[in-house]
Amino acid sequence: MSSTPTLELPGYQVIQFLGSGARSTIWEVRNIATDEVVAIKRVVKRTSEDTRFLDQAINEYEVGLQFNHPAIRKIMEIQRVRRWISLTEVRVVMEYAQGQSVQQSRPTGVPEAVRIFLEVGAALGHMNAKGFVHADTKPNNIIVSRDQTVKVIDFGQSCPIGTIKARIQGTPDFIAPEQVHRRPLDGRTDVFNFGATLYWTLAGRPIQTVLPKEGSLTLNTGQRIPPVEQFNPDVPRLLSKLIADCIELNPAQRPTSMNEVVSRLTLIDKQMGRDTEVSI
Repeated sequence: MSSTPTLELPGYQVIQFLGSGARSTIWEVRNIATDEVVAIKRVVKRTSEDTRFLDQAINEYEVGLQFNHPAIRKIMEIQRVRRWISLTEVRVVMEYAQGQSVQQSRPTGVPEAVRIFLEVGAALGHMNAKGFVHADTKPNNIIVSRDQTVKVIDFGQSCPIGTIKARIQGTPDFIAPEQVHRRPLDGRTDVFNFGATLYWTLAGRPIQTVLPKEGSLTLNTGQRIPPVEQFNPDVPRLLSKLIADCIELNPAQRPTSMNEVVSRLTLIDKQMGRDTEVSI
């Protein structure tokens, strides 16, 4: 018997199951009325503890509506399913981002990684300019299509700038110290997540963040993170320095904004292009 989930949705033809996450499943579907292919994230409440996952799906919809950028997945519609007065299911209709995540298919070279992350940086800068922090940039939340179109996805943990979360939220290998210590989040939080993600992409391994690994009770403080070129000698010095600046533990020592990061990364990209032209 197949273990692949099945789904029937009024008004939609299900094309394929795409994957699953925190109490959610993702589907590629066709709107029968418009013939448009979209994705639907379906979150089902099975226990009282699942309410927070419904809240995250609603947050993704409400936050995602604020953005209009080619490298940000478009959010279109929300459907709420109730049993009596209790919310039992949330479906978020969104742009179908065709391709693979950076987690699934890591870029094969430094220039390719830089081009992808220029798009990611621009997307995060757009979110920050609209007053929001993504707060969960990681390889699995960056989709790259065959034609190299980049999409930043998943706004379940996104929040207005200045938010202090009620609990620790983030992914351990990419989480910023202020997320762990539950301090106000701003664009520099995205700068840290971005830097940690770019480090993983180029080095093939994560940094050690201040969030302890499972089973540990002690916060990791004062750790030294090896420079990324130690694991990838193709990384130029200026790029290594940018990444190191992004993952500074103290937000005040990081680049002040994603715009600054993109500006520096653009210069690095141009320099690498010049170097390539000279070598040919």
